[in-house]
Amino acid sequence: MTAAGTSHPAHRIARVCLVLVGVSPWLLPILRFELPLGAVGEWLGLPFALVCHRRPERTLQLLGIAMPVCSRCAGLFAGGAFGALVAWPRIELRTARVALLLAACLLVLDVVLQDHGVHPVWHATRLATGSFLGYVGTVALTSIFAREAS
Repeated sequence: MTAAGTSHPAHRIARVCLVLVGVSPWLLPILRFELPLGAVGEWLGLPFALVCHRRPERTLQLLGIAMPVCSRCAGLFAGGAFGALVAWPRIELRTARVALLLAACLLVLDVVLQDHGVHPVWHATRLATGSFLGYVGTVALTSIFAREAS
C-alpha cells in the first residue's frame, strides 16, 4: 500500500490483467454467440490450446458453444479472476505454500479418481477444484504484489 492507503498503480494494473485473463474463456463463447465472429472467434480460442487439452467430454458449453478450455481449466481461470478481483485475504508466503499444496492435492485427487474410473467426469468437482487452486494461487500472488509495492 502506498502512503495514501491505495495500492501501487502496478499492483492495480496486474490485478486488472489477471481478472481480464480469468474471465476471457468465459466471455469468448458469449461473444461467439452474440457476434458473427466466424474464423476470428476460432482464432481467439487458439491460445487456450497451449494450456488445456480441451477434450469435448470435459468441456462445458455456454449458450450451446463449447468453452475454449475444459471445466477444470475454466475453474482455474474463474478462481484466478475472482482472487485477483477481491485480493483477499492477504496471506504470508508460508500460509500460501500450505494453501497451494492443499488446493493442488485436492485437484490431483479429483484427477486420479476420475481417470481411474472411481467417478465419471463431474463438471462441478472439476470447476470447484480448479477454482480453489486458481483462487489460492492468485490471492498468494496479489499478496506478494502488495508486499513488494509497500
